Amino acid sequence: MNTGEKSSYFYCDVCNRTFRHGTYRYNCTICRNYDLCAECVTIQSPPHPHPFVVELAFGEGEKKVCTDGGMRAAIYNAMEMYCDRHCLGVRDIDKDNPENYSNSYSWLTYKQIGDRAINFGHGLRRLIEPRSYLAICASNRPEWVITDWACLFHDIVSVPIYALTSDRDTTFILNNTAVSVVVCDKQMLPKFLKVHSECPSLRHIIYMDSVSPLVLDQSPTVQIHSMNVLEQAGLHQQFSYPIAQPADCITIIYTSGSSGFPKGVMISDSALRAVFPGYPSPYSGESIMLSYQPLSWYGGRNSLYGTFLSGGRAGFSTSDPARLMEELALVRPTLFPAPPSIWNKIYSEFKTALSSVPTDDPQVYKQKEEELLQEFSRLIPRRCDLIAIVGALISPTILDFIKRCFKQCRIEDAYGITECGGIAFNNELTPSISYRVESVPEMGFTTDDKPFPRGELLTKTPQMFSGYVNNPQETRAAFTDDGFFRTGDIVELRQSSSKQPEIRILDRKKNFFKLAQGQFVSPEHLQGVFTQSSFIDQIYIHGDLLEDGVTAVIVPNKELAQTFAKENHIIDLESDPKFYNIIMRELLSIGSKESLRKHEIPVRIIIDFEPFSVENGLLTSSMKPCRPKLAAKYIDRLKTTNSIENRLKSIIETVTGETLSTDNDIGFLTNGGNSLTAIRLSRMIREDLGVSLPVNVLFEPDMNLKRLTELARNPTFTSEDSIISRMLHDAALEPTGIAGKTIKTVNSPSLVFITGTTGFVGAFLLAELFRKYPVHCKFVCLVRCLASVDPMSRIRENLRFLHLWQDQYYERIVPLRGDLAQSKFGLDDATYDALAQQTDVIFSCGASVNFVLPYNQLYGSNVCGTREMIRLATHTSYLIPVQYISTISALPSEIVDEVHIDQIAPNGLTNGYGQTKWVAEKLMAKAQHHGLPVVIYRLGSMCSDSTTGACNPYDINTIIVAASLKTHCYP
Repeated sequence: MNTGEKSSYFYCDVCNRTFRHGTYRYNCTICRNYDLCAECVTIQSPPHPHPFVVELAFGEGEKKVCTDGGMRAAIYNAMEMYCDRHCLGVRDIDKDNPENYSNSYSWLTYKQIGDRAINFGHGLRRLIEPRSYLAICASNRPEWVITDWACLFHDIVSVPIYALTSDRDTTFILNNTAVSVVVCDKQMLPKFLKVHSECPSLRHIIYMDSVSPLVLDQSPTVQIHSMNVLEQAGLHQQFSYPIAQPADCITIIYTSGSSGFPKGVMISDSALRAVFPGYPSPYSGESIMLSYQPLSWYGGRNSLYGTFLSGGRAGFSTSDPARLMEELALVRPTLFPAPPSIWNKIYSEFKTALSSVPTDDPQVYKQKEEELLQEFSRLIPRRCDLIAIVGALISPTILDFIKRCFKQCRIEDAYGITECGGIAFNNELTPSISYRVESVPEMGFTTDDKPFPRGELLTKTPQMFSGYVNNPQETRAAFTDDGFFRTGDIVELRQSSSKQPEIRILDRKKNFFKLAQGQFVSPEHLQGVFTQSSFIDQIYIHGDLLEDGVTAVIVPNKELAQTFAKENHIIDLESDPKFYNIIMRELLSIGSKESLRKHEIPVRIIIDFEPFSVENGLLTSSMKPCRPKLAAKYIDRLKTTNSIENRLKSIIETVTGETLSTDNDIGFLTNGGNSLTAIRLSRMIREDLGVSLPVNVLFEPDMNLKRLTELARNPTFTSEDSIISRMLHDAALEPTGIAGKTIKTVNSPSLVFITGTTGFVGAFLLAELFRKYPVHCKFVCLVRCLASVDPMSRIRENLRFLHLWQDQYYERIVPLRGDLAQSKFGLDDATYDALAQQTDVIFSCGASVNFVLPYNQLYGSNVCGTREMIRLATHTSYLIPVQYISTISALPSEIVDEVHIDQIAPNGLTNGYGQTKWVAEKLMAKAQHHGLPVVIYRLGSMCSDSTTGACNPYDINTIIVAASLKTHCYP
């Protein structure tokens, strides 16, 4: 420590002597900015009434030494500029009882941390090359920061992993980024020893602590190293420093993903540097923080970076939530960022204390409330200048409490997202971002809403991420075509000519759910509102699509609940009606006070004293309610009862999005209904009523609510006979126009007519024909599409998706808009005649492939389309050869040998697709018998391309595999 003649920024408040840089001062733990020198603290009379702690006095920093503009340079400059200042602190262990902590911290300087980071970085280079991936998984501690700095110095991509991440997700992260080195603490070492066999890229595990040699010998396939040993090695063998380019990814932060696996947010050097413009820079004040938010979180890590770059210091929490407030008092930060969960807890304790005030006098009550506010204000040290609310949406009631209680602090309600950094502070959009609001009409939010536009917030920021690592699908979904990021947050935009635009966040788009009467509900907003109740510690709002109101799962305040139980002689609070009713009255009272709508106030509650936590999976890693797991945990208790008819009505309206005006509404799936709608409807009926109804029944043209209710009550019916009669009738049609005509034969066709090229099989067939037939041969491809859609683009995009497209195909494809189900494919006479005259061979591959829809829904494309194909082949004076693609679905499942269609009875066919293809093949076989040259190919299940892996995303096998990967189970 340099204790020369350089002055510090501090002076003694008694003798006014300025402290020299690097000396120590006695700082009052209660008074703001009150310091004494060693002499005055002993002779002051009367003695100061508050305790003192010894703290470092420091002055102006050194000059910058690194001139490049990257994050490495920023940290290196901070390390040099503030080299003899305190940087990181850890809580001391009680010497007399190692199981406990003492009420003091020990501090390391910037130079100590920087030297260790430099040495460790050189040691790492023995194991890993620049631009490779290294994972960090540990509680907050100096070694975490040392590893992070070492990665920055040597352009190694850091991949922080939250300590409570499941083994499944940890394995995914390691494999998703091909991590080769993991740096972890003693607590996390067993996790990586357990999962490393599933992570082929993982070669080295570096542990931060001393561990037993027995642990180190557990795995022959991964090398385990001591961090201290590598630091020593780096002291003796040094490597040159690579410099990251601005666009280079320097860290990957994992967030929750919609696919069930985390998404890796790639942060570039320039994006991270943009969080701290102008830093490091000289700062004469103190910047102190308590580092308790996990450093694997972007916010927790960036708060630490901001402290470093202003020459501040950070004391690490012991990661025990029960010790948070005492460690807050020990470190006495100048900045305290905290998520709503902490403020909710403080407010709950405040309300509990306030509820015990024994008075009905409003004046006395108000006085007691002010006294309690004063008492609770001491939870935040007097030195704290700024409270930042981070991580989630906070209730206006809680925010108002914070402002009333902690008047000595500036309150910042910060809104940001890992993918794009800071967006707004105290609702004001930051000037450096671009933004717009996009309507979400299906949820009732539009930019035309009055008095303020509402919708999803889209933004561009200097801190924008580069995409999700190895996840192009999620990356594409996250951005608009013009590069704006979809935040997923529904906001209300308030613009004014006199000040910066403001937003009010309503909720996450994916959190909203719809009730039976079509109302959208924001659960996060309601959860924030109802935490006003002193009875409620935690709450989860659940919505059932078949219900008119919401249900709440409530974790009560234990202290208040026990008091209530004692006063009312209650043994089992969870099932006691008195306790249930008092909470319900509390919710009704809050709902009325907050002007909530009727459907937003819980109609019933579930009481459970097990807290939601990260450990039991009911909170996410960012301390928010994990809605899918909460719904799964309480699924049985959330179920309700209703009449069969009303429940069916609600199910139908929910699935179709249409209101049933009467019981006789006909064909509720015929207008806009599809197979997925029918499957969903059938599944919901089965799950809610326990009745299995075949999907094709739902498409019957005379189906209505009354008949469906009868079927649900007595599901014994059959319509098989009528379908078979129609199949036999449709297949009996005799072909005409064949007799006496010659077959068109050519050695090398110049024009081929082909259908189905926007499908899976048809695309591969077309690609094969391109290879088989000479380059002068052209292919007329029939495409069903709207007049506004370019048929060529549909063919091209399908071939591209399947990795088949080549640019030279443009010259050989003649796209033709038409429809198999229409007479002459919907073409005008001239076009149809020209097509028939010029076609040398027909490949009939087009069909509606759907194993759910009934016969009448597939009749047009599959039966009429086949008739039209025969009609085209026989339209001119000669017969055009037909290559017809059929399917083994035209055969009953028990038939495994090749059998002519005439030997197959239709009785064993159980779905509309197989039934229509049976009729179609019968028609083709008849035409062949009359002389039309037809070759029939019966295809089985078509799997993915063995070379490229391209597959049919709508194939049942693909869907099953995808679903199995997503749900981690298989049928």
